[in-house]
Amino acid sequence: MRVFRPLIGATRHVDPFPPTDQGGRALKNYPMEKIRNLALIAPHGVGKTALADAMLHATGKVGRRGNVDDGSSIFDYLEEEIDKKQTISASLAWLEAGGCKINLIDTPGVADFRGDVYACLDVIEGALFVVKADGGYEVASDSLWRLLRAREIPSFIIINRMNKEHADWDGALATVRERVGVNAVPLQLPIGKKDGFRGVIDLISMKAYVQDGDKVAKVAIPAELLDDATAAREALMDPAAEAVDALMEKYLEEMTLTDEELVQGLKAGIAAGSIYPVLASAADTEIGVLALLEAAVALLPSPASRAEIKGAETNHGEPATHPCRPDGPPLLYAFKKQYEAQGGDVVWVRIFSGEVRSGENLTTAGGASERLGQMSVAMGKHKDKIESAPAGDIVHAAKLKATGIGTTLTPKGAFTLPPIPYPVPTNAEAIKPVNAGDEDKMAAGLTKIHDEDPTFELRHQSQLSQSLLVTQGDIHTAFILEKLKKSQGVDVARTRPRVAFKETVKGKTEKQGRHKKQSGGRGQFGDVYLRIEPNERGAGFEFLDEIVGGVVPNKFIPAVEKGCRETLADGLLAGYEMVDVKVALYFGSYHNVDSSEAAFKTAARIALQRAVEEDSAQLRPVILEPIMDVRIVVPKDYMGDVMGDISTRRGSIQGSESDGPFQTVSAQVPEDELYHYAIALRAMTQGTGTFSMTFSHYAEVPGDVQKRLVDEYRASRNKSE
Repeated sequence: MRVFRPLIGATRHVDPFPPTDQGGRALKNYPMEKIRNLALIAPHGVGKTALADAMLHATGKVGRRGNVDDGSSIFDYLEEEIDKKQTISASLAWLEAGGCKINLIDTPGVADFRGDVYACLDVIEGALFVVKADGGYEVASDSLWRLLRAREIPSFIIINRMNKEHADWDGALATVRERVGVNAVPLQLPIGKKDGFRGVIDLISMKAYVQDGDKVAKVAIPAELLDDATAAREALMDPAAEAVDALMEKYLEEMTLTDEELVQGLKAGIAAGSIYPVLASAADTEIGVLALLEAAVALLPSPASRAEIKGAETNHGEPATHPCRPDGPPLLYAFKKQYEAQGGDVVWVRIFSGEVRSGENLTTAGGASERLGQMSVAMGKHKDKIESAPAGDIVHAAKLKATGIGTTLTPKGAFTLPPIPYPVPTNAEAIKPVNAGDEDKMAAGLTKIHDEDPTFELRHQSQLSQSLLVTQGDIHTAFILEKLKKSQGVDVARTRPRVAFKETVKGKTEKQGRHKKQSGGRGQFGDVYLRIEPNERGAGFEFLDEIVGGVVPNKFIPAVEKGCRETLADGLLAGYEMVDVKVALYFGSYHNVDSSEAAFKTAARIALQRAVEEDSAQLRPVILEPIMDVRIVVPKDYMGDVMGDISTRRGSIQGSESDGPFQTVSAQVPEDELYHYAIALRAMTQGTGTFSMTFSHYAEVPGDVQKRLVDEYRASRNKSE
């Protein structure tokens, strides 16, 4: 038995490329074909971050394997991550394997923080999709897997935690193939079960990788597993041969492929998305980790696989492409930004073309000149400074003033890459500072946080006198507000948002409004007769001047219109703007001395208020509510629960369509019934359901809802008085 370490360029516990001077200039640059940009992607709780830490330790990049449970993880290093034992923000580290540099991005698994997953998909060539051996492919995995497939990311599927008590390779593989399809084919077989898991069989080389103390030994396949391995290798040949026409011809003739041909076919199939290799690992013992890295280097694409990248001309917005060449013009893309207390703003940059150096001058698509600050390669929160970085690499750049997330940097700013398609935030809370006078600090703090996390929005609704924080979910909201408190010292109160209800009328009435006040000296007098009736839906407010004979002088008529507008804007029934109303001024009287514009404004308000209060039966005032078009995507198994829930929210199903194991439901639901719907949907669907909504129209609320809103308004007025 011999110790096998074909991929590892350094002895364990030793940094493969220690700097030789204080500037770190000895850190080598790798050619594009020797770089792999990979992201670990999985829902929370499958051991994704543990696997990332195991990779660093197994390749000798760190002396002690990081651990999420004790807060020593290289990847989960934020205070909030250590406290909650979950990944909140993507983190980056690099290692060397087989003479290649692997940039490894650990992404958040909690749905509320998946914005970083979307950002990372633009800059990687391969994904490591992690599944639990002791639970299989979870429902929560579906949305992430669909995202990978929509973006056509070449992917490995890693069945992790093979050493756990309830680990079941065959069962986990069956769940994977049930959800992913027959394209999920084993590239390895496990050796041993549960706590007896001790290695993996590589079906390409037909050798076994067995853990031997602190090292990995490459040995012959155990005799009792040889038949299974042979059958699995033959099953692997079919999709590999189908990926390349020439291989298919040979395979049909000879019914076998050489190792080199098998690798050729697998690489083509993985790149095309017709093959998803399935591998086995146990992160906490590092079994299978080195074999996984060997497979990643051999089979997943390098940055050199991109001949060009699609974008647009900056000046005209026309579609364009930019070559991805190591010696071509520089093209950099900023996909993540974070503020660090010691170093200020740090931007994560993917270099798609050209070698760049610190201090180089580039231009944003907006025309701003940007001097490339100090660059570094990351090991979690630790960084090594570098003077240059090659095409294909991912680095950190400090103190970029004009570069935010989604910024493209080129020599002349003539080309821009598409923006990151973040998920639309749907979880809204009304917020305001607990302490009066902190409004500006709150806004400034949230703006700073938004620079790092564009997946939330701050919306100011002046008409409703509220500010809305719209996030990816309740956990996301709590995290943002806690971060705001720590950075700005601002305590924020959260309340249910006011919905933009409207009021209107369905009937017609006439009413006098008379304002007379005498308090010594010049008095106040205004007298108007108004006719109030509905206007067409969506037509807004219309004022008609029907005065004959000068009973109300022309100079006071604009004041009557203004009084009507202001009164309707404040609402007459439940404090919401009254819309789609016609008001005609058809009669009135005035006093030569005491009449004024202010008096006629007041008289108009009195007439409208009396019309609603005294002539409700004729005028028939009603409340309108915004109705939203809602699009919900859920696994078919949850259709009944989701549709039933829509009914309880006074919604109506407009239709549905099938998309594989998923169903897309279109519905119209009152906005007032969608408060915290993101939380409810995730609970109903085990975290797999997603939805989006857009405004559709206004509709009359049911009688019980109108009564509740009116009663709440009157109670609030009585309390304030």
